[in-house]
Amino acid sequence: MLSKKIIFFLFLSNFCFGSSNYQIKSIKTDKIFYNVILNDYEVYVSSNHGIFVVDPSGFDLIIYDKSVKGKIHPDLSKNLNGLKLNFIDSPVLIPEPYSRTVTDFAYKGKFLYVVSKGDLIIYESTAYEFYPFGSVRSISENSVGSYSGIFINEKKLKKPGYTDGQIKEFEETIFICYNGIAEFNDGQVKFLYNNDNSKFSSAKYGTILDIFLIGDSKYLAISSKGIYHYNYKSNSFNLIYSVEKKIIPIRNKIENRIQNNNEFHFIDNNKYLSIETKSLTAKVLYNNFKYKSLKTKVLYDNFKYKLTDIIECSNDGNIYYGISESNLLLKFKRSINGLELINSYPLISKPHTVADFRDLVFISSNNGLSILLKSTEEIFDNVISDEFNKSAVYKTKNKISFGSIHGVYKIDNITDFKKNLILQNSIQTNNQSYKNEILLIFLSLIITLIIYKSTGNKNSLNVDIVKEIKNFIKENLATVTLVNIQDKFDIDYNALNNLQEDFSPAKFIKQNRNIKARDMFIENQPVSKISLITGYSQSYLIKNKYKFLKITSTT
Repeated sequence: MLSKKIIFFLFLSNFCFGSSNYQIKSIKTDKIFYNVILNDYEVYVSSNHGIFVVDPSGFDLIIYDKSVKGKIHPDLSKNLNGLKLNFIDSPVLIPEPYSRTVTDFAYKGKFLYVVSKGDLIIYESTAYEFYPFGSVRSISENSVGSYSGIFINEKKLKKPGYTDGQIKEFEETIFICYNGIAEFNDGQVKFLYNNDNSKFSSAKYGTILDIFLIGDSKYLAISSKGIYHYNYKSNSFNLIYSVEKKIIPIRNKIENRIQNNNEFHFIDNNKYLSIETKSLTAKVLYNNFKYKSLKTKVLYDNFKYKLTDIIECSNDGNIYYGISESNLLLKFKRSINGLELINSYPLISKPHTVADFRDLVFISSNNGLSILLKSTEEIFDNVISDEFNKSAVYKTKNKISFGSIHGVYKIDNITDFKKNLILQNSIQTNNQSYKNEILLIFLSLIITLIIYKSTGNKNSLNVDIVKEIKNFIKENLATVTLVNIQDKFDIDYNALNNLQEDFSPAKFIKQNRNIKARDMFIENQPVSKISLITGYSQSYLIKNKYKFLKITSTT
């Protein structure tokens, strides 16, 4: 039998060319393993020594039941037909002696567990984590909505039994747009508008697909009939816009626009429209056709692209990416003449959803998840092969998740994902022969050594970056946020907070604001001016004036 080191080398060499999304972390050879079961969010592995459960680290095995030996059923009972082995295709490329003897595999989080030739091989994803669910339709911070159930904090609700729309979390309240609207609060579900799509349902307000907060207990509910002003306190719906074809919210900056400009932007029947969220009146911003369905002023008459989805992609509101009915990814720029097309990218799959995260534009389709690199305008087709569901995407300041018919894909580290994406594409492009494989192995090793060696210069390079960030903070003291800094310097949250051991951007912002406030109080500057310069509210400054005056530290 080959030694573990030789086996590992064989795996690693083949892995470099087969799938750079996974790396082998452990091979268990001390028992005979039969199959892998995912049960109640835990991974169980059957063996000739009993059933083992994988501990939270993802690598170690803990005995669960010594009495059940051999192959097991999904409910962890013994499979009496377990002596019969069926070989299946491996989810990743693996070499001999394992390539033709795979009997089972399972995904959980960022780990992949493969049973082959009686050994358990544990992979760790370098690109994303995967969580199995049945046909995911919506994702939020603490929830997953699917056709097979709604899960909040990993607990399945009894009702509603499914969702076809979005789940939105607002402080302690979670709204479930399942066709109607249900509220989850304090562990209880309350139906605010019941529409279960049955023949007995009146569907008075149509099918509710999404909901947006516009003020205190006031929301915009997106329906198949139009846009409703929903008052949570009175549980009342008021139709303020009737749909012409289909309402497509212009995502990404919705909350910012509502909060800062009192505007909600959307597409309907090839028109770009806006609702003023205080007066609840609508106006047409860009119109493809020369008719006016609303008695409002048409600002531009050139929006001629039939879109199925669109996002706003820049802080200044000038760049947009949209998906057309003709399978194109379109890039627009706002100008005095309207939204002007500046580039188009053909896609091999029919897309339905577009999202972005820093330098990456994600395009979901029924065949996979494709990616556009904004900086180089390079398309990576079907980076993840799965059937993704429309609008099943959720992102925060440091991660993004996508829902498919099989589960949730979560990308935590965009910087590493981007590097892995470029490397994988490079390897696949040049993987044409065995000689090329050998060459690329050594090339990969050399690159790894160079990168490893270059980390010695990391601190000196980071000094310059930190200096620039500090200057940026001081120049924009009143308005600067961590998100501003991440966008300005194209750096993710984790990297930003680990540039230097003694540098915390959030602490640096606070220290500079405090010192500035102290100095201006000493100079007897008016509170209104101090507020304008530091970004602190006047009430906060008045309340904490003497605390500021006691500050002696410097930045």
